[in-house]
Amino acid sequence: MDAVADDQSVASIELERPRGTGRELALRRASLLTIGLYATVALVLFPDGSPSRRARLVELALITLAGFVVSALVRRAPAWSLGPGSLLLGFGMLAPGFGAILERVVRRTWPADLIGISAVVAGIALIVLGWRRVLRGVTPSWVAVAVALAGSGIILQVAVYPAAWALLATHRGAPPPLSDRTPADFGLPYRDLRIPSHDGLPLAAWWIPPENGAAVIVLTGSGSTRDDGLTHARFLARAGYGVLIPDFRGHGDSPGRSMEAGWGADRDLSALVTWVIDRPGVGDEVGVLGLSLGAMVAITAAARDPRIAAIVADGPTSQTWADARLAPGMNPLMWESWWLRFHLIKLLAPEPEPRPLVESLRSFDAPVLMISGGSRREEGLVTVYARAAPDHVTLWALPDAPHSLGIYRLPGEYRRRALGLFDRTLLQGRS
Repeated sequence: MDAVADDQSVASIELERPRGTGRELALRRASLLTIGLYATVALVLFPDGSPSRRARLVELALITLAGFVVSALVRRAPAWSLGPGSLLLGFGMLAPGFGAILERVVRRTWPADLIGISAVVAGIALIVLGWRRVLRGVTPSWVAVAVALAGSGIILQVAVYPAAWALLATHRGAPPPLSDRTPADFGLPYRDLRIPSHDGLPLAAWWIPPENGAAVIVLTGSGSTRDDGLTHARFLARAGYGVLIPDFRGHGDSPGRSMEAGWGADRDLSALVTWVIDRPGVGDEVGVLGLSLGAMVAITAAARDPRIAAIVADGPTSQTWADARLAPGMNPLMWESWWLRFHLIKLLAPEPEPRPLVESLRSFDAPVLMISGGSRREEGLVTVYARAAPDHVTLWALPDAPHSLGIYRLPGEYRRRALGLFDRTLLQGRS
């Protein structure tokens, strides 16, 4: 009887050994449990970023699928599947880790983020365990390490980075904070306002009243706040223009959900245009000076709002996949990365996808001064945009200037060109 029991014990050990040592099994199970706990808490019970109903359903389906995979990895999966399965879940955890969790923890922490940090560590542990199983038997050991590092780099580039970018664009946590700078630091009188948007959300803004009866709205970039537009506001205000500098929703002091790709922000801009035009002494048209994301929002809004009479678009890049694919010199790896990030945004964002910038530029005739910085990709995209509507778009390339920072490289020329555009369109015919 004892011999039979011993034989059964040996057989059990032989069946378990291909699945890993006891320590490896315990680490895998703990990692899977941690990731499952974070997924349930963060995505189902307390979803951050106000995701759309479709996004919630997709996330719930992914969690359910992951639950089956976890069950299989822990109990039923054949030994050969443990490595790929661990890699799949491990790298899958890095996307929300880099795209949402770490960014939120830097700004403020809530309980799900603490679990999320543990889940990121668990994901890294699964990646290590996964590569160990996949590369078991590969010798010498440095070859296995080199293959694991190279493979991880490729996976990070083609999958994790685009997914993290999309999650950051749609699930940013705490708003980017406003600094202590105000227009008063630049010697400008101003009012601190809350202006209702198209849906009633109060957008925080600074208003500098005009002296010449014309006004310009300054829009900052993704992850920026209104204080980042003060240098531009100063030269406009000193030229007599009224200047409105708002915080995008979910940025600075504006409440609401941030959308770092700018989808839907054109409706907020139209509400701001209405507010400016209603000011006493301001005409029925305004100008917009947009930086990076602000430039793309201005172009998108001008396609549907003829009250935007002139635009300085400093550093527009890509707001949709239809924009991104136009960049010259796209290699297959870049093509896949940009395709994935924008299609994930389309899946996760509750806002509708805006029109491609080329189509928007062709649909209105307001003059546009389009500025490109030193990035080859940016310069190529801006050139494509300018050529799409040559009758009313003027291109100014600044190859030595960083992205949307041309005013600091050539301040005098920047002011001359911007003011020249606004003077011709907003002040023409005024006494």
